[in-house]
Amino acid sequence: MLRTPPALSLLLHATLLGALAAVAVVTAVAGAFVHRWAGGVGIFLAVGAAVSVCVLARRAARSRLGIAVVGLCWLVPVLVLAQERPAGDVVIAADTTGLVFLFGGAIGLAVTLGMGTGRMRPMLPAAGENETESRSDNGAVKADDPS
Repeated sequence: MLRTPPALSLLLHATLLGALAAVAVVTAVAGAFVHRWAGGVGIFLAVGAAVSVCVLARRAARSRLGIAVVGLCWLVPVLVLAQERPAGDVVIAADTTGLVFLFGGAIGLAVTLGMGTGRMRPMLPAAGENETESRSDNGAVKADDPS
């Protein structure tokens, strides 16, 4: 099996996260204008797209920092578009639909960030541990049943 060199792997992950950050900005701006479309369909699409970008960032990131960068690239345009303009116009109003879009995406970001990258390290047996024993999901040692 071919292994990717660490420097190339880091570059690929950084490039992917950069692309996802750009997608997050586009998703935020599009969601700001789509969340009022067709009753509940628009809000479902806007929040679903925001959460999907965060889940993709979770799969691509090596640390929570990568997830946070992509999440902030979604959150900043949303907060800017939620501000009232000098003429009194607002893109994301402070009503139920606007707040569901804002808080739904932010909660999706927070949950994804709290879950971390999801990369599991294999549990290796400790030195001197019997190799016929294995560990359960909670870390307790259990003996293999020979029968």
